[in-house]
Amino acid sequence: MVVYQTHDVMDAHIVAGRLQVESIPAMVHRPIGAAALGITIGSLGEIRVLVNPADYEHAIAILEPDEQDVLTDTNDTISYYGLDENESE
Repeated sequence: MVVYQTHDVMDAHIVAGRLQVESIPAMVHRPIGAAALGITIGSLGEIRVLVNPADYEHAIAILEPDEQDVLTDTNDTISYYGLDENESE
């Protein structure tokens, strides 16, 4: 099953390597002849990272970015170098 699509072969190998480090067998698939013809756009230029169907959910969970903490819109916790709490600028 396809877990990742890109037009950059190095990017695909990085993703496949990330999955392999997590013990998920993954392979990079590129359409036959696309590299020989130099096709890098459209459906023939797509490079896919494939995994077994049993590993699909785990692979997606690994590849999805972790939820980031939302930055607050205040400066209450910023400490300014060289100023004490009681000093003003």
